[in-house]
Amino acid sequence: MARQPRKTRRRLAYLSKILDTERKTEIVDVGSNPMNTPDYLQMVNTGIARVTGFEPQPSAYEKLKEQESEHERHLPYAIGDGKDSVLNVCHSPGLTSLLEPDPASFAYLNRWGRARRVLETFPMSTHRLDDLDEIEHMDLLKIDIQGGELTVFKHGKKKLKNALAVMTEVGFMPLYKDQPLLDEQMAELRKQGFMLHKFAFAKQVPLGSGFDIPLPRDEVSSQLVDGDAIFIKDLRDPDQWETEDLKHLALLADGCFFSHDLTVRCLAILMKRDVVRRRHIMTYIDHLKETQPAE
Repeated sequence: MARQPRKTRRRLAYLSKILDTERKTEIVDVGSNPMNTPDYLQMVNTGIARVTGFEPQPSAYEKLKEQESEHERHLPYAIGDGKDSVLNVCHSPGLTSLLEPDPASFAYLNRWGRARRVLETFPMSTHRLDDLDEIEHMDLLKIDIQGGELTVFKHGKKKLKNALAVMTEVGFMPLYKDQPLLDEQMAELRKQGFMLHKFAFAKQVPLGSGFDIPLPRDEVSSQLVDGDAIFIKDLRDPDQWETEDLKHLALLADGCFFSHDLTVRCLAILMKRDVVRRRHIMTYIDHLKETQPAE
């Protein structure tokens, strides 16, 4: 894995030291395809988090196993409702899904026609998140399985009950047939006690029309497609939170979500509980200043 900037590692190491958690932060990554650099990478590299990843595509799974560090383990399971399903392997691996691509959406977008083409299908058994004995703790569920996220939430309620955050890919328009979109994910996670914290990313693309529009690309990229959203357990009443959970949320907010205001909010709550001192918070803020890019 790539090295992190020294000052960022030092900041996370300091935060971990003052919080002094009883164990490493546990991250479960469903759909941990190695195409992208995970947002939690700096936590793994710093040695403050452990990852359990699930990736059913054989080639992707083998690559993950080759890159595995001492703080990672990967299993070749497809996570879903526990029933047999069919994996649709698309020309673009990033579009491979248990759902079928929706031709109408791709025609409307006028793009990714080749990428969404299904090259092969093969039967696949799925596992319910709640049935996985390999997961003892789950502080963060990171999930990106091309439209299957809602099914995992509905069949992972016991595991999610003790989770602190969910980082999920959300759809704004259906790229797959019968794909649940953002509103349905939000409704389910809200029922399970989570609140929307932020959008980490939102993809917008230009709509094809056969005409050239003489404007900058960002001004003609108006159609929302998908993105990544972060949900956290409702923090409006911090008295309901265990001290250890606040510590892990503070680490996730810094090392994965890049929500430093949330980290400081957690530290302020912990200060009221005499867990950290004001000087610790001020030193953390000084570390933040050091890691800001020079103007």
